[in-house]
Amino acid sequence: MIEDRRTLLKWLVTGVGFTALDALAGSAIKVTARKKVKIVVIGGGFAGATFVRALQRLEPNVAITLIEENRTYQSGPLCAELLVDKRDEQTLTFDYNRLVSEGINIVHDRAIKIDPKKKCVVTRNATYTYDKCIVAAGISFDFEQIKGHSHELADKFPHAWQGAKQLNILKRQLHEMPDGGTVLMTAPNTEYRCPPGPYERVSQIAEYLKTHKPNSRIIFLDSKERFPKQAQFELAWSTLYGYGTDRSYIQWIGAKQGGTVTELKASSHELVCEAGTFKGDIINIIPRQRADRFAAENGLTGDNGWCPVNTKTLESLKIPDVHVIGDAADAQHLPKSAFAATCQARVCALAIYSIINNQPVMTPEYMNVCFSLCGTNYAISVAVNYHWNVASNKIDIISSNITALDSPPEQYVSEVQSAYSLFESLVKGAFG
Repeated sequence: MIEDRRTLLKWLVTGVGFTALDALAGSAIKVTARKKVKIVVIGGGFAGATFVRALQRLEPNVAITLIEENRTYQSGPLCAELLVDKRDEQTLTFDYNRLVSEGINIVHDRAIKIDPKKKCVVTRNATYTYDKCIVAAGISFDFEQIKGHSHELADKFPHAWQGAKQLNILKRQLHEMPDGGTVLMTAPNTEYRCPPGPYERVSQIAEYLKTHKPNSRIIFLDSKERFPKQAQFELAWSTLYGYGTDRSYIQWIGAKQGGTVTELKASSHELVCEAGTFKGDIINIIPRQRADRFAAENGLTGDNGWCPVNTKTLESLKIPDVHVIGDAADAQHLPKSAFAATCQARVCALAIYSIINNQPVMTPEYMNVCFSLCGTNYAISVAVNYHWNVASNKIDIISSNITALDSPPEQYVSEVQSAYSLFESLVKGAFG
């Protein structure tokens, strides 16, 4: 039994997914719970949807309610392709019909409050009691970090980092920008969703400009001194977009070069930093991020704005019997990515399965895989394995594998297909 559970954990973490669950979550490892356990999940993104499907297969003797305000989910992964007309919005939009067919109670409502004493979640329209509550509510934005910026200006200077509306605003702006225009981008130096994401977006926009507006360029004003997969990105930019030459479609100005943006001058379409004042036809500001407002209002966040958790089970360190998974969790040093979110979801599902069946919780295994699409036939990747550190409660890196700088051209083409395959696997695991 124990060996089967170890095998299941490894398969879950590495993304083999529901084939593993269907094969192993049967009589070989199953111990029927003594009562119908009530599980309430808040948030239906990759983390929340993957969790409910994983737990349902591990332990059918649970009553799962997933509370999600929206009737569809808009994917963050691959959204850069939507901006530049490489894919339709429908390929990134997913509903919850499959989850309903599997017996999961889907409630389209807004969660307002967790009452830890009564062990219930209050929404705008009802109250749901729980034995375990899972919060997968995602992120929110701090617009005030940059002087002159605000929530009200987000539709004019879109972040396009969450939701279809924002993506479509930036997409329309790219279409309408005249040839010869300038796109300005900036991103925070604190933790945020998808660390390589801004640089993938730079790549995709550069390809779009090269094809459709060849006299235009994109300038990235970065508050970081270095960024993820920097050598690999810069090689791609050099190969594809003339990076490092006077004809480059991309200019990157890091923190050492004075790229940290301190002010937005909305009326003149300018960003101010130590390196100077830059004027843009389009200004894409990705703000500082923190856990969703629901998490903060219910006392789940720490001083850094994220939710501290026991990284063995993802249980909140603030409220017992509440677990936080996905981007909102402060699961050091696991990045905030879709793959990592689904990994957390499965680890949490197996932990809760063990708890409700009075079995010891196994030592978790974590992994993250991230592909970045730098062009139509060019992608780079990194795969990282992690070790749970019982002493520090951190998730430490034990090994990593990144696209080699001397890779042959066919390797970059192959990684594009691998990126699409991984996305399909994540979607299937979460939404069916």
